[in-house]
Amino acid sequence: GRSRVIIGGRNIHDGFLFHWPVDLIRYPDLEQYGKTDGFSLNYYSNWSDFDMEIADQATVETLAAHLSTIWLRDADTNLSRPFSIPVRSIAAPRGVARHFISVPYEDGHALEAYFVELIDTAEHRIEIVNPYLNLTPDIARAFDRALARGVKIDVVGRIDLKGDIGGRFLTALNKLFVEKYGDRINIREFKAPDVVLHSKIMMIDQRLVAISSVNLNNRSFFHDSENG
Repeated sequence: GRSRVIIGGRNIHDGFLFHWPVDLIRYPDLEQYGKTDGFSLNYYSNWSDFDMEIADQATVETLAAHLSTIWLRDADTNLSRPFSIPVRSIAAPRGVARHFISVPYEDGHALEAYFVELIDTAEHRIEIVNPYLNLTPDIARAFDRALARGVKIDVVGRIDLKGDIGGRFLTALNKLFVEKYGDRINIREFKAPDVVLHSKIMMIDQRLVAISSVNLNNRSFFHDSENG
């Protein structure tokens, strides 16, 4: 068989793979999911996610080598090793793709700078799918600049995040986003019953798209390692 790369925001959790909790009673050492609200690792919800599969073997090997820079990071300093791999090609590429892995405590918040750059390049339209809408100050200023130059911004989100861990708190943050941008941005809510939106997509002028694990919140840009 050939290796594959799956890129997106999907977590390794039963709620991302199954429609209902798996009965683990026969395995007493495993956690039985049950709660549906609050701050608990025992919670269970179903998420709707979006993934991209890459099958080209040379690309898969390159992305695996890139991932190894953080997977095999130094155990004492927690620093990632430099990425360097020869790229083999027999013809000019037909398109352009970039894979990123963020390490915000080490890379100077490069992911935030990259997303600001993407937003600043928009000339006509920005289309976003994201459930978490608590913008960093720099991302918010990039939104404001885009709106000021006439760029149309469309957001598909899940404002009510009941069912997510800490859902009440996250819902309150999403409502603050709606209060600030509701009269300037087209915001549509994902309302599939009993499913929490988890996809993270941003398209610029229908010519560039970022498919990633990146939430539009402070946690993704300042604390977590993300990829896309």
